[in-house]
Amino acid sequence: MTPVDLAFARAYHALTMLVASTPALMGFAGWPLALPTQKPARLIPAAQILKAWAEGHTDATLATRDAIRDLTDYADWQQTYTVDEVGEDFLNRYGWFELVGPEGHYRTDEIRAYIAYWGENLYYPWHLHEAEELYFILAGEALFEAEGDDPVTLRPGDIRIHRSNQPHQMTTGDSPVLALVLWRGAGLTGSPRMGTA
Repeated sequence: MTPVDLAFARAYHALTMLVASTPALMGFAGWPLALPTQKPARLIPAAQILKAWAEGHTDATLATRDAIRDLTDYADWQQTYTVDEVGEDFLNRYGWFELVGPEGHYRTDEIRAYIAYWGENLYYPWHLHEAEELYFILAGEALFEAEGDDPVTLRPGDIRIHRSNQPHQMTTGDSPVLALVLWRGAGLTGSPRMGTA
């Protein structure tokens, strides 16, 4: 097994164990058996920031956080938005990759499991999408706001669910945030759109 294959296997195993031991995660979307695929690495500035960040976790999230940090150089990092939408500073300190899903490093059409990172003092503007979404915080913290729900600061081990097409936004403070983001249901292959409608 190559170092790349080993890094992804560790991350997939760590997330499998996390989902299996967290009833709210298992209840949201389950965890499918997915087949690994070869995808080229695509690096972004946020991946290197995440790789160097060694704080913000709990004992329960440490193994998963470390497995993700170990594969930062091999992941197909993405950025959904443009400079006009969120600004250059945001794009320099934000990114995600799909570990499990239709376009993930592990392929399945049942769910999408993203790993997402936002640097400190970032504002992620109002947006929405058809798929239902669950955020599980792996490290750091952020203020989550969603239309119709009370604002809440989430920390490692905390969960927030967004309903289909429910507008939501996030703000980080002095800490970055690393999250497992699960999508399920209609709109699984869609993309977020900025705004509240």
